[in-house]
Parts: sequence; structure tokens; C-alpha cells
Amino acid sequence: MIDDFSILRNFNQGFSNKNYMDKKTAQRVVITGIGVVLPGADTVSQFWDNLVNGNSQIGKLTRFDSTDIVVKAAAELNDFDYKKYLPDIDEKLVKNYNRETLALMSAMDLAQRDAKLHNTKIDPSKIGFIDSSSRASLSWWEHSWKRFHEDKDMSQFDRYAVMTSMASNPTNLTAIKSNIQGFVTTISAACVGGHHAVSLCYQAIRKGRANVMYAGGHEFPLIKPLMQMYSDPKSRVMSAESENYKKAMKPYDKKRDGFILGEGAIVICMERLEHALARKANIYAEVLGGLSYNEADHALRMDLTGAKASNGISNLLRISNRSLIDVDYFCGHGTATYNNDLAESKAMERLYNGKEKKYWAPVGSIKPIYGHTFGAAGIINVAASALMIKNQTLCPTINLDEPDENCDHDHVAEGARKTRVNLVVSLAFAIGSQSSFISMGALD
Repeated sequence: MIDDFSILRNFNQGFSNKNYMDKKTAQRVVITGIGVVLPGADTVSQFWDNLVNGNSQIGKLTRFDSTDIVVKAAAELNDFDYKKYLPDIDEKLVKNYNRETLALMSAMDLAQRDAKLHNTKIDPSKIGFIDSSSRASLSWWEHSWKRFHEDKDMSQFDRYAVMTSMASNPTNLTAIKSNIQGFVTTISAACVGGHHAVSLCYQAIRKGRANVMYAGGHEFPLIKPLMQMYSDPKSRVMSAESENYKKAMKPYDKKRDGFILGEGAIVICMERLEHALARKANIYAEVLGGLSYNEADHALRMDLTGAKASNGISNLLRISNRSLIDVDYFCGHGTATYNNDLAESKAMERLYNGKEKKYWAPVGSIKPIYGHTFGAAGIINVAASALMIKNQTLCPTINLDEPDENCDHDHVAEGARKTRVNLVVSLAFAIGSQSSFISMGALD
């Protein structure tokens, strides 16, 4: 049985191949499976093709009437049919599941199939699942509350609503369906939650408590009240683009005006290296370390000097037994907001401490492809980074036509770049003064 509390006690201290455990017993961790249920992608190849070709899945917002709000675009999961992925699921149960649960179950099934772990005989107590969602089940609450007020229909508040409405239930029900009997929990930590999930999975395997861990993220934020909140005129952080939707998100660009929301689910399979090698698994990349901390500063934005982020990245590289010169790419948080873009670039400036920009590793953003997915964003970043390492190709930062003078460094704006990609650092920042970084490398 996994000792949940011992994992959580060490969580913010950072995890690596060299620290916090005996070297003789430390386990290396690799990524062996990816499952996606995202707009325009339900296979690894589709996911990668969209990223590497800069094919944005952002389009016109159709989920509700947006006449009276400034936001007109979204990355919508419009063609999702759970039967395609879960043909054997009991329909008696499905009626009590929401869309988020079915999407997460589907992503899990796809990840298991990609890892070739579907229906295999692994001790279920040595398998765990950590999922991330920043809000979860908002669509259910909105739908049910509307039905109650308009139709006075109390039927949606039956005993099954306890399952459907809980933030943790997509995770729990997915674990039940997949017979996962190890450490299972849901993390809600805004935009760093995905990285937190990866770090907890990493630590569970490193300490020998699991052979396989699944790190997931799901987010379905396309409801009007939430989008109104993020597009408040006094503090708007969402793009108001109303014509060319695919160009709505412009990270690091002088004309950027915010992010666009996306929805969907993603699960990655993380595995003990020896376990993966023994069964001749396909390995995308190795997870080298994770570092999470709280800046204890501004509640709504990052430290704009970049000092805390650069220090955090330096600490991550140290515990990962790597140096700055080893980094080939930073998979940025890249939300196309002024504060995020500026803080990331300032962090690079401090990190490289006077070195010419031509010596800086590129910093890119993949969010213009699938939108900002909050709790799932960190998992998408990690999956994309693993594929960049596997394919030795950097994905482009699209829509970057005129770099902000404070962000004028290499963002791979010209298109996909075939190059050496042996070490990638994924960055995540969140409301609540939170930061989290994951390092990944090619398997030596």
C-alpha cells in the first residue's frame, strides 16, 4: 500500500535521480503511454501532428450564446462519443456519469493501450492514478441548477448526483473501471496541478511503492459564468479575437491580449524503467525531476522580476543532476498574457545571467494549439515535451509575428525545428503564487 502522507510530506522539496533516497534503491521513471481526448486529437499521432504543424484547434465559441461577452473563441471538444473508446462500458452506469468522467475514462483507456498495458496482469495494488482538474464538474452544477430553476426538476439531485457532482469522482470512477488499487487522488491546484500529479506519480515509483502510475488531467471550463469572470473589463486575461479564431492566442507577441480556453482530458503512463525494459515497452522520455514551490507573493500573478522562477529552475536542474547548458528547450506556460510572458522572459534573463540571447535555450508555448486547459495544461506540456524528445523536434510557437521587446528571444516562431532535444524543462505557473517545473530527458 502506498503511504500517501510520506509522499505529500516531501512533495515541495523536489524530486530527482540523486536526492532524497538511497541511490541503490532509487528507481528511474519513464513515460511509456499517452492517451488524449482533446479537440481534433484522440490519438498520439494526431496530438503530435497538430503540435508540430502548428494546427490550432481553436475556433468559434458555440457552447453558448456569447453575444453579451467579449470572448468569442474556444477549443471545443465537439465530436466526443464515449462509445468509440469504451464499447464495453455498462450503459446502466453511464447514465450516472458526466461528460468529464467519460472523457477521462477514455483517455485512460487510450493511455493503457498506447503503453500496451491494457488488460495486462500487473498487481493492481502497484498501480496508481493521480488526476488534476482546477474546478471539475462545473458543467454539471450549471446544468442541474438551471434545470432546477426552470423545470423544478428534482430528479438530478438523487443519490447518483453525489458521484456526478464531486470533483474527485472522474478520477475515482476511472480508477474503478481500470482496476487501479494503489494511490488514487485528485489534485486541484489551478494551472500547476498537472505538474503536481506528475511529481507525485514520479515519487511513488521512485520509492518503490508502484510499478506504474498514471498522471492525468481533465478540464471542461467552457461555461458562461467562468468565462465572464476571466473576461472582466478591469482585469481581462482572455483574448477578445472575434474574426481569426486560430490566431486568438499570441504568446510573447506585442499584440497579444490573453488566452483562450480549451477542454478535454489527457493521461500519461509513467513506469519504473526496469519494468518497462522487461516488457520491451516503447519509451517516450525519462522523467528526471520535479520541483514545486509557492512564491508566497502576489496571489494573482507571478513574480515579475523573474528572480523566483529562475531560482526554482536552477534548483530543479541541480536536483536533476543537470546544468543549464544541457537544456535544449523550455516548454513554457505561455498563456499570452502580459504578466506570464514578461515573467517567463525575465526568468530567462536572470537564469542566463548576462549571456547573449543566442546562447539561451528556446522558450516556446503550445497553448495556441489546444487552448488553456487549466488543470490539464501541465500534463499536456509534459506529453508534448516527451514527444519532442522522442522525435528530436521542437514544436513551434504559432501566431508570433512581432515579439514584445521584453520577450524578444528564441521561441521557435519560424515553424517546427529538427534539432537535438535531449533535455526539456516544462514550466507551469498558477494563481495562488504557485510555480512548478518538470525536467525530462532522452533515455541514455
